[in-house]
Amino acid sequence: MKTYFTLILLFLMSITSYGQEITEIDINSTHLNEIKVLRVFIPEDYVISKKKYPLTIILDSEMLFESYVASAKLFSNSKINPQQIIVGIKQFEGIDKNKDYGYNSLNSYPSSNSINTLEFIKQELIPTIKKRYRIASFKTIVGTEVTANFLNYFLFEKNPIFDAYISINPELAPDMPTHLKGYAPQLTGNDTYYYMSHGNNTIQKDKKLIDATDVGLIGVSNLYFNYKYENFKNAATIISIPQSLASAQEFIFSMYSPISDHEYETSISFLSPPAAIQYLLYKYENIEYVYGEKLSIRQEDFIKTEPILLDKEKGGSLEEYGELALRIHPTSPIGNYYMGQYFEKKEEYAEALLAYKKGYAKIPQTSPKSYGYYMNIKRIISLQKLEEEEQREREEREAKEESLADVQL
Repeated sequence: MKTYFTLILLFLMSITSYGQEITEIDINSTHLNEIKVLRVFIPEDYVISKKKYPLTIILDSEMLFESYVASAKLFSNSKINPQQIIVGIKQFEGIDKNKDYGYNSLNSYPSSNSINTLEFIKQELIPTIKKRYRIASFKTIVGTEVTANFLNYFLFEKNPIFDAYISINPELAPDMPTHLKGYAPQLTGNDTYYYMSHGNNTIQKDKKLIDATDVGLIGVSNLYFNYKYENFKNAATIISIPQSLASAQEFIFSMYSPISDHEYETSISFLSPPAAIQYLLYKYENIEYVYGEKLSIRQEDFIKTEPILLDKEKGGSLEEYGELALRIHPTSPIGNYYMGQYFEKKEEYAEALLAYKKGYAKIPQTSPKSYGYYMNIKRIISLQKLEEEEQREREEREAKEESLADVQL
């Protein structure tokens, strides 16, 4: 009985903890020889969900944590980005950040203390979070000022543990532009996303190094390296932080979000209909693999891709497209529309009419879409009548030709 009540108490405590969304964890670090305090944001649905969540580590918790969490919640509620588990490393007041995140002035590589911080994050922080929570494979690290320089050292490793790097108002080491330019082309395997930004009051020394980094990275030719740079010319440093965090999340999670105009033009528009269908299937398989969330293909992505199916190869793949849409969205008329288009293009009007009527039956009479489906039905009925008239005229003409042939005989 005592064990039973203990389990109930632990369960209620866990619900309370997750309901609060943000909790704190202490880690007694052997690498740093001190206790590190972590702020952890857990999505609201964690306790009722079985999915995994991308992990984001915030190095400058005091400056970035709240803004990042606010953007993350906004985007996930809008289904633009996946929900994330977000971990902020607290810095004790009065402690110089250069102690944990500084660099060697001779070569711009991490100092001995910074190497300890790297090991703390890799060998203590991430394993601790993995033991406590369901973590997907996609990991992001975020920093500003000196920590924005520090996060680059993870990119230099043979097998980087992070997939995305967000560098805001960075105070870069002198040789960092050269180092980044050298390492970025070597990245392979999973896609890597690198975002860098700054506001309008960046000091000249930092601005010069940021510009040099941008010049080096923008010229990198590597399919696995995705780079975005923004200069918020009209925003002070403090204002550029929330702007950057929102823009960065939109960028690094672009694979998760619905198909944009840019994605369509650069990755889909030139595909054949069968290849476009495979692209859709692969996109959502990859979302599950990378972000740990199984999503159904969005209706808006069916619509975004449909011009290829409607306009190319005489609509020959529309039947497969329609069956896929019906399987994923059985209560939506979208699949019936594609089936109707398929049969209409084949001039099989009876089957087309049936498909359109099935779709029409799924739409409320008050919906603006009902008129469009009604017009599909009306068009098919007109085509049927025209076909019947042409058939009748053809039969009459053949009958007259046969009668004339009999008279001549």
